[in-house]
Amino acid sequence: MAVIAGAARPGSDYSGASERARRHYAALGSDVVVVPDPRESVSAAVDAMADAVSLIILPGGSPTSLRAVLFGPVLTRLLEMHATGAAISGASAGAMVLCSRMVCPGRPGPEVQSVDIVDGLGLVRGLALPHWTPGSDRGWPVPDDLDLWGLPECGGVVLIDGTAYAVGRGEPALRRDGKWQPIPREPTGVRPGQDNTHHPNG
Repeated sequence: MAVIAGAARPGSDYSGASERARRHYAALGSDVVVVPDPRESVSAAVDAMADAVSLIILPGGSPTSLRAVLFGPVLTRLLEMHATGAAISGASAGAMVLCSRMVCPGRPGPEVQSVDIVDGLGLVRGLALPHWTPGSDRGWPVPDDLDLWGLPECGGVVLIDGTAYAVGRGEPALRRDGKWQPIPREPTGVRPGQDNTHHPNG
């Protein structure tokens, strides 16, 4: 697997976030490739995203920073890998960026008075709300016809062949047509409209 910690600030923040992710997944028995910061070298980042990688990890941080990092050859390589079978796991900002629309800038919170809703990567239809609890969608100006993914702390959703199911802690939910519905823990029933494999989580 490969880690792209683009939601972190350049320098020590990026290296620290990368190392924490490397240790976490290494403890689970995985070989981890830390992708160099694309803001320092696009070519080095693309070269590190090898064909053998079956899972790409996008850790949390600033969704604005991550969205800016995933551009040009880096984004092209990411999408090529995904199209040939690599899964993508997005936590917090990573989950936000995977969606067709995302809140930008910064982390959502009660102190935010106004937000911009901008385009994400478009791999998952809708908009992700990380660190979500029921009633915490904050009244953001999100169109009623846009799916909202409520992703609780330490919980999330796996999308396989166009079907979603819940994993981890809490109770993820999907708001569709203005109504929230729980996401089941079996891979049946909820179809987000894309035939992709992702793991967005809070």
